[in-house]
Amino acid sequence: MTEIEKGRWELPDAEVGEMLHRLEGMENIMIVLRSGGATHERIGAVGEVSRVDDMIAIGGPVHTARIDPGTASRVVFDTSLVIAGGSYPALEFQDGDGTELFKAIAMGGAPAFVAAFGAEARVALEPKERMMPRMGGDADEITSDPAFILLNRLREEGDPVEIRHRLAGREQSWQGTIETVRPGMGFSNVTTDDFHLHVKAGAVSEWRETRAGWMAVAPDGSEIGLVVARMTKAAA
Repeated sequence: MTEIEKGRWELPDAEVGEMLHRLEGMENIMIVLRSGGATHERIGAVGEVSRVDDMIAIGGPVHTARIDPGTASRVVFDTSLVIAGGSYPALEFQDGDGTELFKAIAMGGAPAFVAAFGAEARVALEPKERMMPRMGGDADEITSDPAFILLNRLREEGDPVEIRHRLAGREQSWQGTIETVRPGMGFSNVTTDDFHLHVKAGAVSEWRETRAGWMAVAPDGSEIGLVVARMTKAAA
């Protein structure tokens, strides 16, 4: 097995659009959007990566991300994550302050991922402190949380839904029927083979119902970008 050098590096010459295009054809990539206590993840093979107006569209059987390459000003290559002996290298796309905007993680095929990005000019960074989710927690705290209540209600109703995370310069979505909503580690969790949603307890204080669906509202009254909508049924 090829040994992967562990570390974390800024890629100062990397062009965001070019980095995204290199994902094309990779077999098992997780695209992660995270903001306001909500994490939206799509997992699967990457198909065509194309430009649509000002956006980069990541295609494939499951991928739906649309990303404005001008949103990110810094690319970080990170090979430090190891789980149960497996390596999960990632590209982080950040703003000028170092805030993560979105991320691509190799959930399989780590050597190919490293080969695609590891030869770039790079500057070593300090290791990233990884915050482990709090274990356990009060299940009643989660099941009484507004995020859990809405997601679980839609699970019980059984209608297809769309769960979209729409943020400045990036968005992605999932459509399907919610099979389970599990409380765990302080989050409400919806998981399928190709989609994960994790909403931290307390991140959503209420849902604002609009024509587009339910908008998740934070305790300070701002929208966190998470939208949940029933799918419109086709006319018979």
